[in-house]
Amino acid sequence: MSIEKKPSKWVKHLLLSAIRLHLHRITTFHVTQNDTKDLKPPYLIVSNHVNNWDPLYINLFVDEPIAFVAGEPLFRNPLLKKILNYTGAIPKTKFKNDTSTIRNVLKAKQHNRVIGLFPEGGRNWDGVTEPIIYSTAKLVKLLKIPVVSVQIKGGYLTHPRWGDGDRKGIIELTFNKIWDGEDIADLTVSTIHDQLTKSLHHDEMNWQKKKGYSYHSKRIAHYLERLLFTCPSCHTIGNMRSDHDTFQCDNCNYQVQLTEQGYFHSEDALYFTTPFEWKEWQQQHLDQLSLTTDTLSEIQEQIEFYQSIDQKPLKKVMKGTIRLDNEQIHIYSADGSSKSFSFEDMEGINILFHHKLDFFVNDTLFRITFTNPRASAYMWIQLIQHLKAKLAIKEQSS
Repeated sequence: MSIEKKPSKWVKHLLLSAIRLHLHRITTFHVTQNDTKDLKPPYLIVSNHVNNWDPLYINLFVDEPIAFVAGEPLFRNPLLKKILNYTGAIPKTKFKNDTSTIRNVLKAKQHNRVIGLFPEGGRNWDGVTEPIIYSTAKLVKLLKIPVVSVQIKGGYLTHPRWGDGDRKGIIELTFNKIWDGEDIADLTVSTIHDQLTKSLHHDEMNWQKKKGYSYHSKRIAHYLERLLFTCPSCHTIGNMRSDHDTFQCDNCNYQVQLTEQGYFHSEDALYFTTPFEWKEWQQQHLDQLSLTTDTLSEIQEQIEFYQSIDQKPLKKVMKGTIRLDNEQIHIYSADGSSKSFSFEDMEGINILFHHKLDFFVNDTLFRITFTNPRASAYMWIQLIQHLKAKLAIKEQSS
């Protein structure tokens, strides 16, 4: 199959029926509005993005098979590539200009496909919609086809990106047609972007304040250290540790519990009530922090390092330890070999799933896979971006 030839509806329904049985064991779906009913393709679906199931959540309630725009590194897995190609998925290199993606989206329009896009560029970590990539508005202007926005509510509480396993609970979906094709011609790109931002914005915990739903799991806080790596009590980095519903600092023993409603509870001082509030403070703290060479040298993790040239499958280059200084990341192998990459050469830095850090140098894809399941790829990308920004300021002032 391909973009031109979509999967038959009976194949789509057969596959989704099996998936629906699994999802309904852990999730209760409430569709509050569905403007895709009786809407004929081609049209564009845009949605907020919170977990791996999002494309399936959406396609469960859309009659046509959807050609989703998906991260290009996924296509470098041979088995996954076959599945994605069968569905007509369109590869996109995250956070890099990619004209081939535009050409393939236009091809999908020409063949009357429903096109699916997550304009945040990746799954958010805390239940709050990330900024919408501006080029999405340009694409909408170019396509001139109906646009349906989807809000997925409860997806973060059901399966947060940092978490392990699903939490049983309710997900609400709203399919809202925001434009017909003829509406778009008179709109500016800026207006389109503003409307997309408004239509897709969702704050999970603000929504939860009104709903009060419970999301059941025996390990509801498990792996929260993948997102929250700074202790608000002693301010150390990398000492947080989760266990079932408990989240504790190994350095000072500060402790909180995460409830089934998604809020923190503590017998100690309660600095924050939600992971989002903690993450926002953590970002502000990092921005104000002066990271010395000695401090950075203490931050290290065991990793596997991969490389892919010319869009071929990834190959393991070495296994070792990752460290960083104020200008570079360094990867050291047990055999004494090493590789270093300057921040200014690293492009398209992003996280795949929760434990793989991808970046490009020129057109070569490199992947750092953290082998410790508690390791925070999110922490590493925040540190790299923080140090990269500091370096840029230093160069501008010199």
